[in-house]
Amino acid sequence: MKVLKLHPLMTVSLLQMQFQRLLACNIAVYMRNSPANAFDTLQEAGFLEQMLIEFPIDETLSLREFEEELEDKFNFTLELCNKDNKPFTNKSMHLFQLISTLNDSMKFNSEYSAQLDITLERLLNNNHQGPQQIAC
Repeated sequence: MKVLKLHPLMTVSLLQMQFQRLLACNIAVYMRNSPANAFDTLQEAGFLEQMLIEFPIDETLSLREFEEELEDKFNFTLELCNKDNKPFTNKSMHLFQLISTLNDSMKFNSEYSAQLDITLERLLNNNHQGPQQIAC
């Protein structure tokens, strides 16, 4: 089962990396109806949760259903895109159809996956440390 990890301090670019790894596609994230910057956080895009959320991906959903489910649950808008960053026109296509192309590039994805996990771990560790004290 594929699991999407969402954290309020995660950047849009980190979320995009997850989608590339999990679903072999790109995404466009929107803030107040305009494209978000790669360095914007999910919190800035409307993500209301205050901690890490692990969201299992139902691969039987259509692209449209998946986008709507994420928008309803997490209060930010995204659109699944192909490798050229153009939105998919066939929104009735199912997620498992996207994932089938993932097996072709498994070696790249294993290296990419390790890098993504390290980045997520650093993000969470920095968040749990709290404010840093400065000694005078």
